[in-house]
Amino acid sequence: MLKLRSRALTAFGLVAAFVSPAFGAIPTVATFDADAESFVGSTTSTTQIFAAAGGNTGGHIQIRKDLSPPEFDVGSRTSTDTDFLGDYAAGGITGAGFDMNAFNTTLNAVWLRFRSSVTLNGWHYDFGVVTPDANAWISYDVAFNPSWDDLTATANGWTQEAGAGAFASTLATVDWLEIRAINEESLIVGLDNIRLVPTPGAGWLAGLAAMALIRRRRNG
Repeated sequence: MLKLRSRALTAFGLVAAFVSPAFGAIPTVATFDADAESFVGSTTSTTQIFAAAGGNTGGHIQIRKDLSPPEFDVGSRTSTDTDFLGDYAAGGITGAGFDMNAFNTTLNAVWLRFRSSVTLNGWHYDFGVVTPDANAWISYDVAFNPSWDDLTATANGWTQEAGAGAFASTLATVDWLEIRAINEESLIVGLDNIRLVPTPGAGWLAGLAAMALIRRRRNG
């Protein structure tokens, strides 16, 4: 079952913003300060490495694209860390995000993706095209209601993949959380601070209302 765990969040100042009075918790965050934690490459075209420095801040992971055929998009995912998996509605999860450094690469799309099983497609939120922004860490966050019906989820920017179950049932049985970078050519992408956000206060919900937030931090 999904649990809420506490991590130090010095890089992007989310502690005060996302403390939940109802749950008394702060976001679950993979900071990658010591290792890749439970995250691994999500496709056969993904080469993932751990970098002990250069993140936002501290360590981070990098995903690189292997152009050997057959060629797929690349990503990083966890399907083993129960802190990121399970029933989001029961766990009070109403947001998720990550920090990314695309270096000098233009990406066609960047997805936050949930699946209920490795054998099934799922739902993803597309943050859109990422243009080169040399050595800048950008934070991507989206708020959602894990109990939305499919029409509401779609209206709020979520895409149901072929063969996927309903949005609410998928988020009630999350078994795969993935960040995916989509590009037709070679790429290297840095990822840091992958996070789940528990139920925020009413003011935060009013401000976000299921909209994506993008924040930049220039590194050096």
